[in-house]
Amino acid sequence: MAFDAFIKIGNIKGESTDLKHKDEIEVLSFSWGVIQPSQQGGRAAGRADVQDFTIVKRLDKSSPLLFAAACHGDHFNEATFTARKAGGTAVEFYKVTMSDVLVSSVRPGGSAGGETLPLEEVSLNFGALKIEVTPQDQEGKPGTPVAALCNSHR
Repeated sequence: MAFDAFIKIGNIKGESTDLKHKDEIEVLSFSWGVIQPSQQGGRAAGRADVQDFTIVKRLDKSSPLLFAAACHGDHFNEATFTARKAGGTAVEFYKVTMSDVLVSSVRPGGSAGGETLPLEEVSLNFGALKIEVTPQDQEGKPGTPVAALCNSHR
């Protein structure tokens, strides 16, 4: 199933013209995760390794600002990623809210003569992260969000 995704990083403006996400950054793909090291016997070995939140986006007007933020070590109070099901009833089903955010990596690239504009991978490090998933019933109506919080600076 296709989805649309957007991210708002502090006051950095993107080129989205979407009514609900105007001036946010359009996201083509994303990844992040958490790894809990374990010892023999399956017990947790200690602190979880919370990985950076990484997006892939088109090169746009946010690109120089994200580059500068990474170079200068600028911190942002908050970044919010939102994904919604494309088409029909556009329900926002996945939301990730990060606090104490640092742009840890910006990696542009592309190939001349390709079918798309150059892309860039942007990684965000954060102090805390909250995820919310909103389930839908068979008719597409949103249910009660299910949420979890992780503080990566324990």
